[in-house]
Parts: sequence; C-alpha cells; structure tokens
Amino acid sequence: MLTPIDARYRPIVLPDRPMGDALLALVEPYQAIIFTQLRAVLDRTERSEFYPWIDTKIDLITGKDLPADHPLLGRDVVSGWVQGRGLESIARFATWLAPFAGDAAVDRCIERSRALAADLLARLGQARQRNGGHLHFFMTPAGDAFGFDAGGDRVPLALDAASPHGYSDLFSAKGMLAAAHLLRDAAAYDEARNFCLAVNDDVVARRFRSDQPQPELGARAWIGDAHSHGPYMISLGTAALFAEFEPGPDAAGLGLAMAQHVLHGHVNVGGRWPRLWEHDLVEFVDGAGEPYVDDAGRIISDPGHSLEYVGLFLKYSRAVRRCGGATAAQAAALADLEAAMPGVLRRAFANGWRPAVGGICKAVDLLTRDAVDDTMPWWSLPETIRAALAAWRVAEDEPTRRACLEMVASAHNAFVTHYVRPETHLMAVKVRDGRGEVVDQMPAYPDADPGYHTALSLIDAVELIVAG
Repeated sequence: MLTPIDARYRPIVLPDRPMGDALLALVEPYQAIIFTQLRAVLDRTERSEFYPWIDTKIDLITGKDLPADHPLLGRDVVSGWVQGRGLESIARFATWLAPFAGDAAVDRCIERSRALAADLLARLGQARQRNGGHLHFFMTPAGDAFGFDAGGDRVPLALDAASPHGYSDLFSAKGMLAAAHLLRDAAAYDEARNFCLAVNDDVVARRFRSDQPQPELGARAWIGDAHSHGPYMISLGTAALFAEFEPGPDAAGLGLAMAQHVLHGHVNVGGRWPRLWEHDLVEFVDGAGEPYVDDAGRIISDPGHSLEYVGLFLKYSRAVRRCGGATAAQAAALADLEAAMPGVLRRAFANGWRPAVGGICKAVDLLTRDAVDDTMPWWSLPETIRAALAAWRVAEDEPTRRACLEMVASAHNAFVTHYVRPETHLMAVKVRDGRGEVVDQMPAYPDADPGYHTALSLIDAVELIVAG
C-alpha cells in the first residue's frame, strides 16, 4: 500500500452496485483526503502564534480564514467540541501513520502530531481546572467558559464539580484518552480515564446536558424535556477506545450498555410502535419511553445520527472482537446487536437519502415522512460510508451485503461530487440546501471539521475495505 504522503486524490465515481474490487480503488483517494485534511490541521495550528489551539477557523465556501475579530467566529472563541474532536483526530492520525514509519516525511508528520497532541492534552487539562472539571462549547483562549445573553453579549459561566457533563466533556474526554494512550503518559491516561467514566456516569444517570447553544448556531429546539439518544451514541466511540486500550469484560460492558439503550429505547424493533416503520430510530423519547411528539405533532428523526449510531456501534464491536476480553454472554449480546444493525442502517438511509440532489437530509417527521429540515450536511455522508462498509462486513446474506455496498456507492458519489473541495485541503463544504445549493450555514460550530467526521470515518473505511 502507498504511504499516505504518496497518495493522490482522484474523484472516483463508483458504479451503483460496486463489487469488492471497485472498493479497492477508494483506498488511495481516501488516504489522500485523510492526510491532506489532517496535515492542514497541523499546518494551520503551528502557524497560529496568537491562537494556541487547533485552528480550523476557515470558511469552507470561500477558503478564507474566518474573520479574526468576529464575536462568534473569531480567534477569541474556542469551542470545546472542536478541540476535543480535533485531539482525537490528531491522536488517531499519528496511530494510523505508524505502520508507515521509516519514511522520513511520515516520521516527521508523526512527530508533529505527537507534539500537537501533547500540547492540546495539557491545554484541555488546564481548561478543565478553570471550569470545575469541565470543558464548554464556548471558551476564551485561556479556557474560561462563557455563554451569550439575549443581547449577544458574553456572560461568564461558573461551572463546578456539581455541574452536569455535556458534549464538550464527552468529546474532550475521549480525545484526551486517545492522546494519553498515544503518548504513553500514565498519569494523563488515568486522568482521562476517570474523566471518561464520570461522563459515562452522567449519561447513564440522565444527568448529562447538552452544552450546545440552540438559537445562536441555528440548531432546532425540538426537544423540550425529552431524552436524546445522542450521548449514548457518541459514547460508543469512548467504548471503542476502551475496548482497544483495556480489553476485557468492563470495556465490553460499557459499549453494550450504550448500544442496547439506543436499540431498545429509541429504535422501533418488532413493531412495538405501530405508527412507525420497522427500525425507525427516534431522536427523542419522553419520560415514559415513548417517541417524543413535539408541539407541531411530529416525531423527529435525524437520519445522520441514526447512521452514525450504526457506524460507531460496529466500530466498537469490531474492537471487542479484535482485542478480545468479552464474556460468552457479552459475545452473544454483541452478535444480537450486530444482527440488528443492517436493518437500522437501511431504514435510516431510506428516511434521509435524497437521490435527486445527492445528500442526506437533516431531519424527518416519522409520521408523515416529510423533511422537517431539508438541508444536507456533509458529515452524514462519510459516516454512512463507514457504517455501510462495517455492516457489509457483518451482514450474513448476499442481498443485505449488496444493499450495503449500494449505500456506500450513493454516499461516496454524493460526497466527492458535491462536497469535497480539492482547493481547500480536500475538506468538504458544510451544508447544501434541499435544492442542492451550497449554503452558508453552521450545522454545529463555526470552525471547519478538525477531521472528526471525515478523516476518522475514512480511516475506518480504509481498514474495512482492505480487511481480510
């Protein structure tokens, strides 16, 4: 296999029904996307003398830097989501490059990745100390959490040990665990491990609270007091790391609990919710565990999140099987969950896929099957590629395997045709509207993806394609 540094990008278009050989053609362009994106993260961050954090403050439509003095977009705003996700991406990048060590250019990139991982690991640890053990969606460059009042002015936030954990904690905890393991830093690993487990405890106890501001970044406030599957789904990424770093029944049980909660709490299995279709995954449930009906009478599903659930679960289960340590009962539970994943995958893709414009819509009403939000973010496409390839590997019948590869082809072709920008570090524009036009909208945060959805998904995709 070529080293990632030697890989060249070509926008390959797959046939509608690709065979295994066609998938092998994706390895080189995927390597090029991964390497180009994450090298750009290194380059931009190393040059940022006055911004001591991962720097992906780039407008992916124009290719220009975001305005440095903007109150929301500028370098005076640090997002815990970006930094936690970016740290996991950089740590995984160094690990991914390791088999190619010995090439001088690869070795230099590994060295740079390790240096950035060490710096960011320490910086996030310092920010946690300033915020009672937490990170936050909005922080100052010094690491102090803040929000915005109704007039748009900053308001300091006082977080302490009693504050519930949020998504910035979840993303950062697993990024810190990955970095500490990469660096073989035992003290930092123990700290990150305890951080991960504390976040996990809040998720299980339903103390977890989103720290994403709803109105400021255009998020839809559907949820009221309903319970989201989101933290359980994302925690499968943490479980995959534990399964790799600390294989055994405890690591296997961590992921099983999260995966079973989503499948049995949010997925229509066995027709238990007659109004919905089999394998529909509802975004929120109410206090009684029923699909949450919003004020407009809708039951919301985010197809991208459903697809991400499949991909992260199968990443975790693959780590357990590869590294071992599960009990016989846990292995049987894993097999049962794996058997359900192709159905969840196919239903989520059918709910969200818009073939006329090549994308996956953000949200649908499961009662009418109408789009609630017809914008199509980039991130659901690489997540689908990873999920469908993983489901292809575990599917037991040929029709399901073919369907998985057809989803890979659809998602890949849409991604390289409509989203990837070779002139901007092979990063993808963030959002297209229901007509297929690129729009200036932030699906979560202003910064560009620091490799979390795209590079991490494609690293897994390459491994799945070349696996024996």
